Amino acid sequence: MMKRLLPSLALLVALTALAFDTLAAPVATGSTLKPFTIDDQHGKPGQVDENTRVLMFSRDMTANKLAKAAFGSKPAQYLPDAHAMYLIDVSGMPSFVTNTFAIPKMQKYVYRIFLDREATKTTDLPSQKKLVTVVHLDHLKVTSIDYASSADALVRAVEAGAK
Repeated sequence: MMKRLLPSLALLVALTALAFDTLAAPVATGSTLKPFTIDDQHGKPGQVDENTRVLMFSRDMTANKLAKAAFGSKPAQYLPDAHAMYLIDVSGMPSFVTNTFAIPKMQKYVYRIFLDREATKTTDLPSQKKLVTVVHLDHLKVTSIDYASSADALVRAVEAGAK
């Protein structure tokens, strides 16, 4: 019986090792992001690329309210001119709620909100509840990661990155 289980066990070990080998490491200072495209609340694509200097990210509504307070009264070009992007993970929200309520509400905002609907683009980004993650980039290399707890902190992060 052991002889019959040995090949199966070896295959299981090999597949497990392969799965762990293909998992991406969490984003941290010193990491280099791969460029990617992600759609905003209007369905228009945006690019995280070598020109992106500040990448802001959240997974919860409290953090999203910070972003609205920070950018809601700014001109539409405020974030793009600063080479900054705001991403949210909406994968945990039922698609009916996302499509019927959340996105129509977001479409009224002047600033772009990039939506990760399947948590495939933002899965490796760190986050803390009720805070906006602020990833500072230099040609896609992460130079620092901060967590903003206020609208003022977000504005300062964007303006620091624009310099």
